[in-house]
Amino acid sequence: MYLDALIALASTSGASDLHLEPGLPAAIRVRGQLRSVGEPLSPEALLSAAKEVLEGELWPSFVERRSADLAKTISGVRCRLNVLCSARGVGMAIRLLTPFQASIERLNLHPDFKRIVQTTHGLVIVSGSTGSGKSSTLAALMEEVNRTERRHIVTIESPIEYLLQPKLAFVRQREVGRDTPSF
Repeated sequence: MYLDALIALASTSGASDLHLEPGLPAAIRVRGQLRSVGEPLSPEALLSAAKEVLEGELWPSFVERRSADLAKTISGVRCRLNVLCSARGVGMAIRLLTPFQASIERLNLHPDFKRIVQTTHGLVIVSGSTGSGKSSTLAALMEEVNRTERRHIVTIESPIEYLLQPKLAFVRQREVGRDTPSF
């Protein structure tokens, strides 16, 4: 697969993101800086890669909406993909997700975060700019519950980024568009 080589290159380069746009070279983000790599990408190759990534029922939805979000493991790297249409054709914005198990300690979050997940009522809102660690923080909070309490964890995500392995908790992760029609 065409995308395999690009993701492998991004991963070995230590990139956090990979941007693909027809007619332009691939762009990787390393330590916050974008840099172009390789030759310009052909519209045909990107369209073919998009069809492969969006195989099955996701393709008709993409054609209708002109955008699709999903998570997938490609070349051994868990990725969050946004397949999109632009003036040049079909492109992709890909976030390479870190392979570590998120925890409050590993993310160096304040110990008070453990108290947040001990409550049985209320609403917790995690917000921030792109790349600020929202998904990692939420994964760490869920993992804290998962390893310390016998609860039922249900997530509705778009897309699922970090797959949780049940420990003490019963974990059920649902992806919008695949497992449920909406939030």
